[in-house]
Amino acid sequence: MKPILTLACLVCLLALAARAELPLGWSTNYPVTRAEAVAKQEPMLVYFTAGWCGPCKLMSQVILADPVIRQALDGTEHVAVDIDQNNPLAATNGVTAVPTFLLLSASGDETRRVTGFQPAGEFLQWLTNGLAEARQAAIQLARFKTELTDIDRVLAATNLAAMAPLTPRLFDLCAANDPAIVRSAGKRLAELTALDPAMVLPGLDCQRLATRLQVANALRARLGNAFDIDPWSDEATRKRAVEKWRQRLASAEK
Repeated sequence: MKPILTLACLVCLLALAARAELPLGWSTNYPVTRAEAVAKQEPMLVYFTAGWCGPCKLMSQVILADPVIRQALDGTEHVAVDIDQNNPLAATNGVTAVPTFLLLSASGDETRRVTGFQPAGEFLQWLTNGLAEARQAAIQLARFKTELTDIDRVLAATNLAAMAPLTPRLFDLCAANDPAIVRSAGKRLAELTALDPAMVLPGLDCQRLATRLQVANALRARLGNAFDIDPWSDEATRKRAVEKWRQRLASAEK
């Protein structure tokens, strides 16, 4: 019995030692830390590590313990994930090597990734630039959500006249940098297309390919395989095709 107890104690001590390698302030509870980041609408830094990883130990004991790095992380949720203890989370995020750092936006989408040991100066630049971008994205996200709320109100009322001036903004949202906004805009675009496909035809004249692809997919879902405008085609070709479909839809309404 004693050897079993001794082994159990040794395992506990090793686990505590591995946890002690992290500087103060680092969480090891991913769900709780993610919930905090969502509540604050702030970015989150995720550090994928392992107890057997030498470069991870060096990152933890030297780089992450650096006062300048700790100050840069002040106010930002940050969590360490042991890939041996949470392999599903590592697999979901495509982490195949450690140390790996992921910076997640307030909506939970990955904005930056770096793998391998990082000298203090390089890591600080990566971190500060990434946090600045993520926070700017959060500001844009808040504005986009307000705009989507306005669009939702008009769509719910099926007020197409009021929707007309909002449609160009919906096209812009379809090409936003935040994947969550793109998904939300795509959903509204599909709703508008179901109400009046002619209203979204101008989206095929947009300069951004991401918008044209979303519009083409929405129209194809609404009109079927007969819809034949290629969003990859040149501007002149698209304009002719859009005009043809505008006349076709107008005739169908009569």
